[in-house]
Amino acid sequence: MGNAFVAVADDYNALFYNPAGLARLKDWDGEILNPHFEVSANTVSFLKDLSGLASGAGGDTTAVLDLLEENTGKTHHFAAGITPHFVMQGFGIGAAVELNTTLAIHREIATEVDFGPRVIVPVMFATNLLEDRLSVGGGLKFVAKGGVDREFSINDIEAFTEKKKTDDTAAVDPAAASTAVDDDKPELKDYFEGGTGIGADVGMMFTPIKTMAPTLGISITDLGGTPYKKYDIGGEALSAPDARLPSVNAGISLMPYEANNMFVRTSVDAHAINQPVHYSKKFNLGAEWGYGSIIKVQSGLHQGEFSGGFEFDVFLFSVRFVTYAEQLGTVAGQDENLSDRRYALQLKLLI
Repeated sequence: MGNAFVAVADDYNALFYNPAGLARLKDWDGEILNPHFEVSANTVSFLKDLSGLASGAGGDTTAVLDLLEENTGKTHHFAAGITPHFVMQGFGIGAAVELNTTLAIHREIATEVDFGPRVIVPVMFATNLLEDRLSVGGGLKFVAKGGVDREFSINDIEAFTEKKKTDDTAAVDPAAASTAVDDDKPELKDYFEGGTGIGADVGMMFTPIKTMAPTLGISITDLGGTPYKKYDIGGEALSAPDARLPSVNAGISLMPYEANNMFVRTSVDAHAINQPVHYSKKFNLGAEWGYGSIIKVQSGLHQGEFSGGFEFDVFLFSVRFVTYAEQLGTVAGQDENLSDRRYALQLKLLI
């Protein structure tokens, strides 16, 4: 739905978008094994071309260089994760665990790397007021992040090599000097970060009338900011990741048609209203058609580009598929190489 979900929040995603939506759930829902996989179109195209080189002109240096040149500046992305959860009216608990890899190689011999696990474990509560017109919710969440998130230049190669001392010991004992290592030499662990923290989310949803169910939704995620506490490995503390900034989000949804288990819903959102992010990356539009809880088809605009997907859910089996584009520049649409089209698939294997 183009990420326009703050005023909808009608399933387990309420745990991450707007906890007030938990108060409006009609049935409980629990999932244990629901792995998801996500890959960017750039990565699929690169692997396809690389496979062609391996089976054909694998020894052609020019073809290899042309392939690398074609992918210079493009972002490659892959992620895999799982979101086990249990939600019911007024309460929800879940966990979003994902191993994320994002890579961009630049012409000036530099590589942007974002790799590592991401974990969010929310515990949220919600209730209805004013004859169920107003829903309010909130709760706490445990967050953890680790891995690498930085740009590597050619100078960083020294992190993977030994650097010899250059002091006067070389003249006294060359053999000892050849095995000595500078105290200032960066080590691989210096490029890793890791930390854990506790954050809070709150939200509300207000539906003044039942006709077409016009709903205003407001949520604040990471209320007051969520700093990470440094994580220790072997008694040594890693660098702490940047704190999660508070985000004020608002949305409006409307259900122009609802009859015989069929419905049509539209929504519009503004995310991170309080943050210094260009407006072209804040607004989202979404539309959804559904038949009960069995099938849903969504479409929308996220950061100015098309998104869409579907969900098919029957008892112990469900499949969810989505495509969207992530704008990596400061302004949406500023460079086609900074638009990363992604595809994600999720399966539910057990209740």
